[in-house]
Parts: sequence; C-alpha cells; structure tokens
Amino acid sequence: MRSAPQVLIPWNPAEAITVSQGAAIARKSPRTVREWAARYDIGRRVVGGDWMLSRVALLMLLESNSAALAAYLAGDRESQAVTDYFRRAEVGLRDGPA
Repeated sequence: MRSAPQVLIPWNPAEAITVSQGAAIARKSPRTVREWAARYDIGRRVVGGDWMLSRVALLMLLESNSAALAAYLAGDRESQAVTDYFRRAEVGLRDGPA
C-alpha cells in the first residue's frame, strides 16, 4: 500500500502557491495545472476545497526530475536533491504542524 504523498507537509506558507500562480510559472492554463496537481501529487486540497500547489514540487515536475519529486513526495526534506529545489524556489525549510 502506497503512503499518502507528503506534499506541503509540513505546511509551509512560503512554499504554497495557488493554481493561478502555478499556471503563470508553468505558462499553462489553470485547468492543466489543476490536473497536474491531482495526477502528479504536486498539490493538495485545503480547507474550502481549493487546490494549493507546492512551488518546489511544481519546479521538479517542470524539469522532469522524477527522482527528486519522488523523494519529496515520500517526505524527504533533507537530501541535497530536494533541498536544492527549496533553495532555487527561494523557499526556506521549516518545521511546523502538518
């Protein structure tokens, strides 16, 4: 049984972006980015049912870095492959409630 993807866990407001922001970054339609969020686990629904995306996971997906994305979704926030993306996305790592 596959464990739940650890996208935006722990919650980090600096990492979370809206679908519209993700669409602008990816230069795709909001619908496409929302579909990516569901298909590739780069986002999750939050209170109210809206999607929030991980800026870090979106960058990994756009660069086709499946190894880094798999590590991120497994909860890795320490390996260089993952922390490099946090740095590049200008998102600080922090501990906090999930």
